[in-house]
Amino acid sequence: MTLNRETVHCTSLNAPYDAYQPKNLLCSARGSSVLRSCRFLSLLLSLIFSQGIHASEDVLPRGGQNAKEKAVTQQLAQTCSTTDAKLAPAMVAIRPGRFSMGSPENEKDRQSDEGPQHVVTIPNPFAISRCEITVGQFKQFVQETNHRTTVEENGKGCFVWNVDQKTFEQQPERNWKNPGFAQTDAHPVVCVSWDDAQAYVKWLSHRTGAVYRLPTEAEWEYVARAGTKTARYYQDDKQCDYANGAGQETKSIASSDWTLAECSDGHVYTAPVASFGENQFGLFDLLGNVWEWVEDCWHENYQGAPTDGSAWKEADGGDCGRRVVRAVRGTSILRVCDRLTVTGSSPLGPTSAWVFVLPGLFDVLFFVL
Repeated sequence: MTLNRETVHCTSLNAPYDAYQPKNLLCSARGSSVLRSCRFLSLLLSLIFSQGIHASEDVLPRGGQNAKEKAVTQQLAQTCSTTDAKLAPAMVAIRPGRFSMGSPENEKDRQSDEGPQHVVTIPNPFAISRCEITVGQFKQFVQETNHRTTVEENGKGCFVWNVDQKTFEQQPERNWKNPGFAQTDAHPVVCVSWDDAQAYVKWLSHRTGAVYRLPTEAEWEYVARAGTKTARYYQDDKQCDYANGAGQETKSIASSDWTLAECSDGHVYTAPVASFGENQFGLFDLLGNVWEWVEDCWHENYQGAPTDGSAWKEADGGDCGRRVVRAVRGTSILRVCDRLTVTGSSPLGPTSAWVFVLPGLFDVLFFVL
């Protein structure tokens, strides 16, 4: 079975979002060759002619959902739950725009690597996957390429949380097929390194005829903020409605220095993708559930960071021996379990693979078309 450019087409979902919601698109592999080509073209046109969100615009963080909004969430979530192996990841067209990257100096619990805050312009539209890459999607890649992940090759296994010792340890038997807790094909894939993520997007590009890559850190924060200027795209007391983070369900395994949310989200480990509410761009799990690889190399702060949305690599002292993961706050990997903001980042080696109990673990998530 071969996928090519014609097999990746997009149909509009017409989700009832506000003026900041970009056109929503579902990439699939159905329809005639003519229809497939037309729908692929519709995605390109929607990207070219879309209008941007500017840093001056103020989008409020999301609160509790009413019945109509919950119905929209369910509709969007269904686009990520297909079992058809022929389908590429569901993508959402994102408009260009400007935003303030990083956190202000007066933000509570701000870390030094989150500044200085600076305005970034995203000059071109792009498409990004609506949901995290799942076990099922990664399994298809492995089956077709016989790919062995980094931890399978080196035999060292993932770093996992030892509940009894309340510490992280590397266990040789842990990998994406056996992370130490139950997962289905609908869960986000874990225990994959940055190198594994690069292998996946290379395969996806070859299989579809389109160009996929990891997002830059700036692109990631742009879509995570979704027009908001707050630490999270949801109200602070609504974590369990929008993120799989450290809630009361984790008391049995939590270290004494973890700060748990007062609510319970029902998932000690990973949750199936799109189990929680989407952000203002119609994207799921930007905060919580799993860590998310981006293209950039690690820098100690944003001094001299690009302002055009491009990946920040070796320039200005970049350490490409450590790659950036997002969806967590702070540079210490020991802090990630209990703190979720759109500005947090951490450094990990490109061959590293970790499993976390909360907000989950990290893996390859979003791909830019």
